[in-house]
Order: sequence, then C-alpha cells, then structure tokens
Amino acid sequence: MFLALQPQLRDAWQLSNTEAGWISSGYYAGYMLAVPVLASLTDRIDARTVWLGSTSLAAAAVAGFGLTANGIWTALLFQVLAGASLAGTYMPGLKLIADRLRAVPHPRYVAVYTTSFTVGASLSFYWIGQLVEVVSWRAAVASAAAGPAAAWLLMFSAVEPMPPVPTNSAVSHGRWREVLRSSDSVRYVLGYACHMWELFGVRAWLVTFLTFCATTQGGGTFAGAATLAAIIALVGIPASLAGAELSARVDRRRLILVVMLLSAATSVAVGVSSAFNWGLILLAAVIYSALISADSAALTAGIVAVAPLESRGTAMALYSTAGFAAASAGSAVVGRVLDLAGGESIRAWTIAFGVLGASNIVGAIVVGMGRRA
Repeated sequence: MFLALQPQLRDAWQLSNTEAGWISSGYYAGYMLAVPVLASLTDRIDARTVWLGSTSLAAAAVAGFGLTANGIWTALLFQVLAGASLAGTYMPGLKLIADRLRAVPHPRYVAVYTTSFTVGASLSFYWIGQLVEVVSWRAAVASAAAGPAAAWLLMFSAVEPMPPVPTNSAVSHGRWREVLRSSDSVRYVLGYACHMWELFGVRAWLVTFLTFCATTQGGGTFAGAATLAAIIALVGIPASLAGAELSARVDRRRLILVVMLLSAATSVAVGVSSAFNWGLILLAAVIYSALISADSAALTAGIVAVAPLESRGTAMALYSTAGFAAASAGSAVVGRVLDLAGGESIRAWTIAFGVLGASNIVGAIVVGMGRRA
C-alpha cells in the first residue's frame, strides 16, 4: 500500500525519511508480531482456516488504509494490520501445501510458491502506480482490497479442509525447544533474517530511490518509478526459480553462501549507479534484484527440509518471525541512514544500500558454517 506511493505520501503528510521508514517497517513489524501465533497454530488446526481468516483481515486493512489513513499513526496502524494478515497467509500457505502432500515439497515447488509473493507485490506496485494517474490515491489503494477478496473465494472453493498432522502431546509442548536445539534450523533462521533485512529494505525504498534517480537525471524515464519498481521486482522470479533448481542439484549451503556474497558486493554498486545514466542504474538494479531473490527459495526449502514433521509449523513461525523482524529493522534503518547522511544524495543512497547488503556477509558466514545439504 504505502510503498508504491511513498514519495507522494511522504510529501503530502510532511514526513521525514525516518518517519516514512517507520511506516514502511510497520508492515513487517505486524508480520513479526503475529507469525509466532498464526504459523505455529497450523500445527494444531488446519492451515486453511488460519489462511482464510488472515485473508479477510488483509482486505479490511487495505481498504481501511485507502479510505481513512491521514498521517503517520493511522498509516502505521493499517500497515501493522496488513503485515499481520500476511503472517497468516504466507508460511501457513506453504504449510497447507506440505500437509496435503504429506512430504517435503521439492525446491522447485517452493520456488513457485515463494515467487507468487513477488508477482503479487510487483502487480500491486504496477496497479497502484497506474491507477493513481486517473483516480485519487485513496481509490487506487482501496481497490487493491479486491485481491485478497478474490484469493479468499479461490481458497474457500478450491481447497478442501483437512485435519492437521496428528502429534503426541509431549512433542506438542516442546516444539519451540525442539526447533531451537536444531543447529541446522537455527542457521537457516539466521540466514533468512539476513536475507530479509536486505530484500524488504530494498523493496520498501526502491520507488523512492528511482524517484531520486529521475530527479538527478533531469527528468523521467520510459516508465514511472512505481512501474519500474514492479519490473525490477519481477526479475526476482526467474532468479528464484533458477536458484531453486540449482539447490536441488548442488550443495544448498554453498549456493546460498555464494549468492549472498555476490549480493553484498552488488549492493553498493546500486547506490553509486545513481551518478550515471539510466542504463547503468537499471542494469545495477536488475542484477541486484536477481541476486537478492536467487537464494530465497533455497533458504525456504532448507528450513522445510530440516524441520521435524511434527514441528514444521513452529519452525516456519520462528523462521518468519526472525525474517520479518529483520525486514522491519532494515526498512527503518534506511530512512534513518538517509536522514543522518543529510537527506537524499548519491552518497546517502550508496551508504544506505551498503548497509542493506552488509547483512549478507553475516548470513554467508552463518549458513556457510553448516553441514552439507
């Protein structure tokens, strides 16, 4: 909601970059707070039930933002609610699939599932960016509530309910402890946190960065900033699919390590590229987007593979909680870095992207210390 219109609403509501960063991070904070409850709940009740309830919340949050948000506090409230709704659909959706397969999904299937999130995010950028040219921003945002409403109807009509995988009570009471004792699970959780710090920090600020680039280049480009952000994000789809295929053929741990280090090295190049022409800016952004997404499915397939069957929902809850806590922090930190660096400038954006990319060095070390997949 807020991300596609961040430059416009930041000016309309007279927000600092730090305040805009807090609104962006509110989405991930809502996810972080809700996912321990909602994802682990799928170990006890059908994930379909959790998914349907959370999708209803998503429609209400999007419509509420469009119709009533008028500043930092109301915007932050609806961002938190929208994030909580994602907590009940993203990992519970994967759990729903795994339960019905009664097996660990192939990395290819995990990649198709996780990239559907990227498709939806890209389409929302494009949809709102195009619609705001002909209607008010409020109408553009509120119309996006049709997405979760349609998803609810599809899930309700196409997927039959089923009971959760039965477990004994001793395991049920010790799920969190069991996951935390698994060093492999913890490594994937920490690696995912580093990945999400970067991924959603970039996603939260990409429209604003491209708007800045349009200013430094003395005008616009062949498409608006929101449309460009959608196109760049879509590059992550083939990259994630390719990463999933590779993770099924080579050592998953080593693949993640290499991709994370390459992504960290590329992050600074994106900020520096704003000093040059649009060709270099877009090339750097596209390569960066591909590298950010290339390890996404490999990480998610990894946690699904190493988590015990009885505690898979709990492992996903911990995985998502750490990931979106990092996503919330990364989004807020970018805004703070820009303000500390004196506002938007080539230097400030270079530092901001460098701070995002540095997390992958930590992630590469953590994941690289694990056992061969």
